Amino acid sequence: MGLLIGTPGGLFRTSDGFETVERTLDARVNRLRVFDAGAFAATPAGLYHSEDGWEWRKLESFAGPVHSMAVSPDEAYWYVGIRPAAVYVSEDGGATWDESDGFQNLPSRDRWRDRAPGDDAAVRTMAVHSSAPDRLAVGVEPGGVFVSVDGGSTWNDRTAGVHDDVHHLLALEIDEYLAATGNGLYRTTDAGRSWLRQDTDFRDFWFNYFRESIAHDGTLYTAANGWGPSAPGGAVFETPVDETGREATRVPYPGEKESFVVSWATDEDDIYAGTLRIDDGFQQRAPGRILRREEHGWIQVGEVPTAARSLATI
Repeated sequence: MGLLIGTPGGLFRTSDGFETVERTLDARVNRLRVFDAGAFAATPAGLYHSEDGWEWRKLESFAGPVHSMAVSPDEAYWYVGIRPAAVYVSEDGGATWDESDGFQNLPSRDRWRDRAPGDDAAVRTMAVHSSAPDRLAVGVEPGGVFVSVDGGSTWNDRTAGVHDDVHHLLALEIDEYLAATGNGLYRTTDAGRSWLRQDTDFRDFWFNYFRESIAHDGTLYTAANGWGPSAPGGAVFETPVDETGREATRVPYPGEKESFVVSWATDEDDIYAGTLRIDDGFQQRAPGRILRREEHGWIQVGEVPTAARSLATI
């Protein structure tokens, strides 16, 4: 098993634990994803693909920085999300791409631009589930959640009830998603028609800025940045997947006073976390820790030169 680490300063691959850590792509990485079709890196310059994480080739450039991507379980559809917010679809394994007109015509787009920091909103996250190969859920930052059930042709607005600063969507079941947002952790069991906020029952009230979540072996792992009396600082929460928000346990980790977990990855045996320093604002260029969950808690297994924005195993 190798760990892929996407950072503002490039993409790193490990082997033999952290005995070997090599920069394999010299590009800022916004998101890493691994599917049966291979590993993908979303970067400002375009979408990159690799079979092994060592050698990468550029698949395509788009009209803006790539922030997210997904592949349907049957590999019939490949998806890319960019900033300014747009969705592209390939039906030939990445050889050609078409922009989704239906997504461009969503009536709420003007509101995204009004709320977006900088020049425009971004399609920050994409989620597919193995039992629904034609369904794609995307999260727009800021903008909310939108769902297509026909491979990206038409779209349904599923934003009511969820904070619109969406950072990450996790598909737990065919209709069940978890949304990590800039103000809370939300869950839906009806494909976004309704949402229930999960973190209001967490004992640590001052942690509500969520970046990403992951499920592994029946446990949900998520993390948040603190504010008010808890700033700066981060918190990792663990809870049974089917009891999110009820029995969340805060678990200490190395560096929690000056960093918080922004990325996760798992293989059959282990779960990993990557951090971003926050003791003087969001320090993208400060070193990021790589953590691994052991039986008795989290340990640090390595470090990369800049923030560990995205992780994947290969």
